[in-house]
Amino acid sequence: MWKRLIKRMLLVGALLIASLGATAFWAHRETKKVPEFYERAIATPPPRDVAESIEQLECDVQQLQDDVARPGAWEARFAAEQINAWLIDQLPKRFPRLKAKGLQEPRIVIDDGVLMAAARFKDQRLDAVLSCELRVQLTDKPNRLAIAIDQIRAGALPLPVSQFKNRIKLIASKLNLNLQWETRDGESIALIDVPEQYPQHTEGALIIESIELGDHQLKVSGQTGDLQTSTFSPQGAVYILAQLDDEPESDSTHPTRDPNPDGLPEQTAPRGL
Repeated sequence: MWKRLIKRMLLVGALLIASLGATAFWAHRETKKVPEFYERAIATPPPRDVAESIEQLECDVQQLQDDVARPGAWEARFAAEQINAWLIDQLPKRFPRLKAKGLQEPRIVIDDGVLMAAARFKDQRLDAVLSCELRVQLTDKPNRLAIAIDQIRAGALPLPVSQFKNRIKLIASKLNLNLQWETRDGESIALIDVPEQYPQHTEGALIIESIELGDHQLKVSGQTGDLQTSTFSPQGAVYILAQLDDEPESDSTHPTRDPNPDGLPEQTAPRGL
């Protein structure tokens, strides 16, 4: 009896080990796959004049900063090609810790309401392309954005968004952005409050009225004026926030700062980005 029981236990153990081994092999194989959009982005030649594209992007950002500081309507467009030029040339220079930690060849693709981002991550434990998809909507509250984060993957291996929530929130706090999480229909939504006023802006409040992702560009528009007299008129689909009795997941307005979050130095984002 005991001999038969031991044999059965050994058989179960062997089958379990074989199953785990097959799962590990499958997971390893999945991490080696490369997203199709990333392959296309890497294969796309950079702009003929990378420095000129970067300069134009930073000028456009500076122009937007100047425009939102004055009362009236404003609009800005940022091409994916220009953003990729900045990522290729400037990101390693301005954030060397990211490169030191194994981040290589970051790229974005903007198409049909989705921003797809990916980069190769290579260190002693992992060599894979990490990617995600972002969708941005205005909400029914002025200047609160709803960002759906989908398809976080290492190669083709899905990774749970929950694994990254705290880190994303810490990075947002470094950029002085209030971020809360909301889960709706099984999807993780990052709710980010864009400040209505900045210290150097004294002529009115900034109100975002439209954010569009399409035609290989990011387009944002809105107005600056008196909140008491301005009418919030969001354009496009609007994300309806949870009611007061169903608040989003939230820690605090000012979450604890990480003294050294992965790859992000103490300085704020580089000029214009």
